[in-house]
Order: sequence, then structure tokens, then C-alpha cells
Amino acid sequence: MTLKSWLREPLVHFLAAGVALFLAASWIWPAPETGRVITIGEAQLLDHLQARAQLYDEESFARLLEDMSEQDRAQLLRDAAVAEALYREGEALGLADADPLVRQRVIQQMRLLLMEEAASDVQLSDQDIRSFYDQNPQRYAEGARASFTHVFFSAERRGTGAEAAARAALAQMQAGDVPFAQAGQYGDRFLYQLNYAEAGAREIAGQFGEDFTRALYQLQPSDEWQGPLQSQHGWHVIGLRELTSSRVPPFEEIAARVAEDALAEERSRRGMAAIDALMEDYEVRDENGIAR
Repeated sequence: MTLKSWLREPLVHFLAAGVALFLAASWIWPAPETGRVITIGEAQLLDHLQARAQLYDEESFARLLEDMSEQDRAQLLRDAAVAEALYREGEALGLADADPLVRQRVIQQMRLLLMEEAASDVQLSDQDIRSFYDQNPQRYAEGARASFTHVFFSAERRGTGAEAAARAALAQMQAGDVPFAQAGQYGDRFLYQLNYAEAGAREIAGQFGEDFTRALYQLQPSDEWQGPLQSQHGWHVIGLRELTSSRVPPFEEIAARVAEDALAEERSRRGMAAIDALMEDYEVRDENGIAR
């Protein structure tokens, strides 16, 4: 049979058409990726952003994704890949079913399983705990605190001004050796408290203002009335009983708390290491097929 006659055979035509159809279908509908490859595209990044925030506003998150730096985008890509890997592993363990809404729950369960397994046998020595305390002093720093009583003179006071009234009261109370416990018999009604015990600087500033707080911490504890100091509400005669500077409590004072923190930190570290080890089994690509 010559080549010319062979090419006229219907079977040859049928086989050629089949090959052409197969190639076209492969190009249009590529085979799904299998195995340990994770491909993260724009749609997956957008879905992951919304799921992580538990907010679904595609337009807003699309703008956020578009404006994201290369570094943040790379981190987001990894986060999305971690979520996909955890989902696959959880699905392999039978944690998922046909309902796509369980995806987030499966990811959470798998993350918890990985971290719990990695940290199940964590034990820290006394030296480990003490080292954690030495390396994280700022974690246990306590701010300055003040214990004081005050007599308030409102800025809205009519007649004699608040400052003048406060200065006159201060002179009278100092001359009469008025005890701090009788502060309520003088001045105007204050919006907050009359007495403060071991109040932190943030609390004091929130109620009196920053300028008052700075001035208060310049005083020295005394049995004498002091001031007056101006706040955002008016003027105050101060009975400062105690003032403590910011400090880091000694280890022995907070050892139990440090032990809990050190254990939690080590469990978290091991959990993240387990996730990193899991991701080493996966090849992550972007939608252009570029490995990340």
C-alpha cells in the first residue's frame, strides 16, 4: 500500500482527528494538579484574605490586594498555601466531607492537631523559665503608680476663680493640719473618684489629663497637702500618700506567671516549626507556575 493510498484510509482520518481533539482538550482544559503541588492564584489570595478577616467585600479586598507590597503579598501567598496544605492533610485524615463550608473548620482542626502533637511533650526546666524571664523583662514591667486623695475646684466655678479657691483652700488645710480623710468636706463635686489607690499613669491621665499626671509624678509623698495642680477639669489640692516608680518585679515574685508564659511560648514555637516542616513537603507556585 502506497503512502497516498494509506492516507486515504478512513481509520487513519479517525485516528488523526482523535489526536487533534485530545491535544485541543489538553490545552483548553489542562489536567488538574495532583500530588504535593499547591498553585495559588489571584482568586485564591482574595478568598484567603476575606476568610481570614471574616469579612466578604470582594471589591475592597481586591483593592487591598492590588496595593499590597511584594513582601506582604509573598507572606499572604505562603499563608494561603499553608491553609491549603492543612486542608489537604485534614481531608486525608477524613476531617472533611462534601460540604465546602467545612473548609475553614478543617484548617483550624488540622492546625490545632499539628500544634498539639508538636507540643504534647513540652517540659521546661527551672533554668529555661528563668532564662525566659531574663530575656523578656519588658513583658513584666509595671508602670509607675500613685495613691492619692484630692480636693477639686471646678473650672466652671463662679465668683472666685478655681485656681484662687484651690490656693486658699490649700493654705487653710495646711494651717489646720486637715487629715486626708476629711477631703470630702472641701471643694466641689468631682466627676470621678475622690481617693485613688495604686492608680496607674494611664488611668490617671485618662481622668485628669497628661499635664496633671506629669505634675503629680513630680511630687513627693507627704502627710502634707500639696499643689494645687491643674487638670482638664479645674484645679486640685493633692494629698499624695504613696508613689511607686515603674519596675520589673523580681523573678521570685512572679515565677508562676513566667512559667506559664514560657510554656505557652515554647508550645507556639514548636507548633510553628511543625507547620514549617509540613510545608517542606509541598511545592508552592503562583498562578503563572512560578515556584515560591
